[in-house]
Amino acid sequence: MNPTGRSRRRLLINAALLSAAGTAGRLASAASTASATAGITPFSHAALMREPPVITPMMFGAKADGMSDDTAAFNAMYAHVRATSSRTVFLRGHRYQANGSIYARDVSTIGEGATLTMAVNSEKDSYAFEWGGSDTFVTELAFDLSNLGRNPMQGVVNGCNDASNQRFFRNRVTAHTTEPSKLQSNIFGLWVLGTGLNGLYVLDNQFEGCSYGVQVNNQDGMDKNVRKQPLGKPSQHIHIRGNTCIDATIGVNTPHVMCSNVVIEGNTITPKNLHLDLPLNVAHVTELVVYGNTVTSNTASANGTLHIEDASGAVTVSANVVTALAANNGIQFGVDPSASHDARPAMRAVIMANHVQGSLASLTSTASIPHGETIGILLPDPGTIDTTVTGNYVAGFTQGINAVAASTVFGNTIANCPVPLRLSKDSAARQNVVK
Repeated sequence: MNPTGRSRRRLLINAALLSAAGTAGRLASAASTASATAGITPFSHAALMREPPVITPMMFGAKADGMSDDTAAFNAMYAHVRATSSRTVFLRGHRYQANGSIYARDVSTIGEGATLTMAVNSEKDSYAFEWGGSDTFVTELAFDLSNLGRNPMQGVVNGCNDASNQRFFRNRVTAHTTEPSKLQSNIFGLWVLGTGLNGLYVLDNQFEGCSYGVQVNNQDGMDKNVRKQPLGKPSQHIHIRGNTCIDATIGVNTPHVMCSNVVIEGNTITPKNLHLDLPLNVAHVTELVVYGNTVTSNTASANGTLHIEDASGAVTVSANVVTALAANNGIQFGVDPSASHDARPAMRAVIMANHVQGSLASLTSTASIPHGETIGILLPDPGTIDTTVTGNYVAGFTQGINAVAASTVFGNTIANCPVPLRLSKDSAARQNVVK
């Protein structure tokens, strides 16, 4: 073989050896890494369910047949878990019956598609299922609720104070018991009473027939000043997003507790059999976003379909579809402190790009207007200043936009409203389209 051939052969051999050495090095490195991480299993929902101990109601005597009363088994299970380092129970997708209250505080519940049918007597028990506590959650569970008593009661209640990172997501809450008048259910959906909250997330649930579907409520009469005599510590970071409410409303009513950084986004509120005159209600909140909700009322009222009062700081109400099927206002927004007796706050609000439809939308003359005036967008009190109302479509109200205090109103489309604009003398109005 000539020298050139030998050199070429040597070059190929050396390249092969280097490649083999590199591969071996990588394999050795991978083996070393695998060895170093041996015993560390990545988190997964499925793996968690397989790992002992998986705590279920059946371990405490639940029949899970949808007929036997499993109340005692549930309460024994939650009591056991609270006394251990475990924080989660699994319901394994079964159907359970409970004829009394279940106390599930300080424990997380994964329903895995389970149904919990509860028939509770409100004259003996004030709630059906109580949960909550820092870093706890309830998910993938259907609550099927009936009230055997005559008193209103909470269905799923959370009364924890000073709790952080509480999550209620991908559940279904259905209430079957209503007052004879069909004005409201007498067993309500998710009711949150705690103060000092930091991070409450109510996400992607369905509430049906509950009247009060989601309610964050801190109220104590009408004569207490929140700054001088609050109910508890301020709450912050409340997120209510992606919920479907059928015959159920959403409310954040905290006039006696300071509440900040509230986001209400992408929820759908629809009446079916019950009367909803105040489907979305927010009171005493600072730093508020109400975005992308579809809200419908079906009852004559002066409250407003999307009602916000005693709001301060940066407030944005945008991209909502608001429909009043009866004689009601559309968006009603103000800073009047009402029940809180709070000092009047500084106000910087934007009401933008909402579609607001009233019950007169299909009428062509004022002769058919129902009794009483209705207003598409109402700013009802003199403290609501420096508010911008822009890019909204308002149709079918006796008045389109009414601002009592100085506001900037521009670029709105107002259709089939006998009085399109009624503004204070200090307001600025321009480039609005009236049809």
